[in-house]
Amino acid sequence: MNLLNLFLPSKPESEDLSAKQRRAVLALGGGGARGLAHLGVMQSIGESGVQTERIVGVSMGSLVGAMCAADPDILRVQAKAIELLRSPIFQLKQEILFGAAPPGDEESSGGLFPWYGRIRKYLKAHRKLTRAVTSSSLISDHPLQESIDYLLPDVDLRDLPIPLSIVAVDLLTGQRVVLEKGPLRDAVRASAAIPGIFPPVPWDGMLLSDIGVIESIPTFVAKSYASDLTLAVDVGQDNTKIAECNTAIEVMMRVDDICERLMRRHLLDAADVIVRPDVGNVAWFDFSEPERLIAEGRFAGHRALGNLEDVCAA
Repeated sequence: MNLLNLFLPSKPESEDLSAKQRRAVLALGGGGARGLAHLGVMQSIGESGVQTERIVGVSMGSLVGAMCAADPDILRVQAKAIELLRSPIFQLKQEILFGAAPPGDEESSGGLFPWYGRIRKYLKAHRKLTRAVTSSSLISDHPLQESIDYLLPDVDLRDLPIPLSIVAVDLLTGQRVVLEKGPLRDAVRASAAIPGIFPPVPWDGMLLSDIGVIESIPTFVAKSYASDLTLAVDVGQDNTKIAECNTAIEVMMRVDDICERLMRRHLLDAADVIVRPDVGNVAWFDFSEPERLIAEGRFAGHRALGNLEDVCAA
């Protein structure tokens, strides 16, 4: 399936559009591994006949959006992502970074901070707790960079077959940044640089990082481009309660998580169509079932787009 066939010139405002002639700007949200569901949603959009005007991505949504903008053959994109995730080298790096939780471990059961315990164990085991106060990140971004280099071509954002905008935040000015030109790989790395976890990315005098805590779905940016529909894909975590919150870092991360969820509700108000794959209980680092996550996205996309006639009539 070729998404490029669906990227067509805008039609006159006076022309009556059927559901299969709708045009959409896509807002792909962040969520780590849960973002693989975007690949299934993209397939369902192609199959629906909806024309993709532009893709706007943040964090993992920027990576998936970049893959689809660079190669409109969605089945080929899916296969390439699965090939990387199933490769021995990727799985080895995952184990080195996050360890392997034993069966039944609460850290692997979808708790609110499943990744915090693993990072804490990693730091303790390697006596690198001082990185938290001496470095810009807890983890090197080399594995992230290698994955991006494998999945994306070394091109400029302006040269992609489908228009793409990547959203990040400048840590120096505190302003949202929308990238539409410049190195594609660096732009994605900047948008995916989780604050404190991965190092921020220098860019034209700015210091860019993931804006996901306050803008986990770039719906308002997408809406600014849309001539017809704004379609948002929400792969955020479920509204999970926790049993305790004791340490200073747990308190800070808990507030960040609450902020992200509250802001997400506001952000979704700007969307005409919302796709919510059933992946909210998957930890952000759990890439072990890519096929299932993609399938959930495809199912959710077909379900949401099946109601598009109602949107057309609105």
